[in-house]
Amino acid sequence: MATAAYSLPTRFQIPRAHTARHAKALRASVHESLQHGDRHLVFDCEAWSELDVSMLSSLIQCAAACRENGAQFEVENVSREMKERVRALGLVERLGIHD
Repeated sequence: MATAAYSLPTRFQIPRAHTARHAKALRASVHESLQHGDRHLVFDCEAWSELDVSMLSSLIQCAAACRENGAQFEVENVSREMKERVRALGLVERLGIHD
């Protein structure tokens, strides 16, 4: 009987007080995970409360890298307020944010 391999998702957490350095480190960590063969990446956005260009850009780049490598990109715990901000920018689809 064949069994399917199951691996837990690789998890990332957006820090409450993030900087451009955090955004760059996130991109580097995602790249490393993809190089190691991780194919399900989950981003916990509970602490994401301010829409800044560096973190938003990093998340978009991480989503694109996942798509290019055949990996699943998933965000969770996005506040209603942040969803609305991302929706107003027309970026819901690129980040895979669902209601």
